[in-house]
Amino acid sequence: MKKILLLLLLYASLSQAQGDFTRIYHPIINEAELAIVDTNYYDALDFYKEAFVNVKKPFAKDYYNAAICAAMVGKTSLVFDYLERIVEKGFPADSLRKDAFFHYMADTCKRWNDFEKQMRLVKPNINKELRDSLNKLYALSTKRFHTPLTEDLRDYFRKNIKAKEIIINKKDTIIRETNIGDSLYFFGNLPQNLKIQQDSLRKINDKKYSDAIILVSQSLSKLIDNYNLPDENMIGLSGFDYKILSPKFNRFGIASQNFNDLIFNKSLTISLLETSFLSNNKDFLSSIIQAIRDGKLAPQQIINITFSRFNYNSKSVETIPKAYTMGKVQILQLQLESNLVCESAKGIENKKFWKKEKLADYNEQEINEKRQDIGLEKLADAYKKAFFKANPSHFIINGGNFQSELSYISSCEVLDKVLKDSVVLR
Repeated sequence: MKKILLLLLLYASLSQAQGDFTRIYHPIINEAELAIVDTNYYDALDFYKEAFVNVKKPFAKDYYNAAICAAMVGKTSLVFDYLERIVEKGFPADSLRKDAFFHYMADTCKRWNDFEKQMRLVKPNINKELRDSLNKLYALSTKRFHTPLTEDLRDYFRKNIKAKEIIINKKDTIIRETNIGDSLYFFGNLPQNLKIQQDSLRKINDKKYSDAIILVSQSLSKLIDNYNLPDENMIGLSGFDYKILSPKFNRFGIASQNFNDLIFNKSLTISLLETSFLSNNKDFLSSIIQAIRDGKLAPQQIINITFSRFNYNSKSVETIPKAYTMGKVQILQLQLESNLVCESAKGIENKKFWKKEKLADYNEQEINEKRQDIGLEKLADAYKKAFFKANPSHFIINGGNFQSELSYISSCEVLDKVLKDSVVLR
């Protein structure tokens, strides 16, 4: 019934919100992810199908999750259909066989070899010229600038820097030599005249970096004006050179799940926006929100962008809406100090406890309204996802964050307080 009512409400709003992902897509995806949290893969798959019908270009992350759900309920044809969609967006076809989840299917499904051959023929329809331009900007934004040392500094370093010995074992020793060609090595007793030279060189390096970031920011602004916001449909998944995001394989030849997190959630455009915000007073926030509505960004991405700019350039950006950054839980595992005996301590070392963030003066209803306005889930749903993500999973679930902590208990009073403020995580 809940699912039917949700879909009816969404369909009723289509005439007014056609194309607005925050109305016709993300709410349904949220329901799909909550169904995954409840291990109800049939309902999750139904929600994904409905969301995909509503928009022309769903997110690759959601295709991937839907493919896993389809596999869990035995819908093999749907699995291949959804996997093909992510290959079309730039997911490397050869990585599917080594995927953290789908390598099981590759080893057992008779249709897999033919499917894999077809996927190798798929050519992602992306703007390679734009992607290459963005990669060059990213390389410039992360470049380390070095100014050659003065002769006085070079001579001083030669006389005072000693090579360090690194002993690997009793037989082998590596001598690591410090490169003084462009080093600005710190010396506490550096003569005053050399300190002035060193400070001057650092200022030159800072100026080079600042100029580079300004150039990146201006170039990115022009690209956004010309292409709107480059997304996975335009520059491929993540947009990065895959040499940067090369998958790490375990001893069985299976790709680490971190590879999927990177390729589905790490965005070249987002990384550049984070950098350009540090130097550009232009307010991209409204553009970011519009990009979320247009389906170019997942709503959770706004947290990284706005936080980066606020953290480093707070004078030129409005305060981040607190509602966007909420949805965090702390997961505690308690460890009693040795010889500590407490009546309330029975069995606690085999349990995990969780604590939600404090809402302070904020009203949860108002928070939820602001979050849902840009496509984020309600706080209660974010907490559910956070608990789910605290355990290993093949699904790529955005929304909700957790922090694990091993908490050492020094007294029974401290234990009682922790237990009072926490709830057992089941």
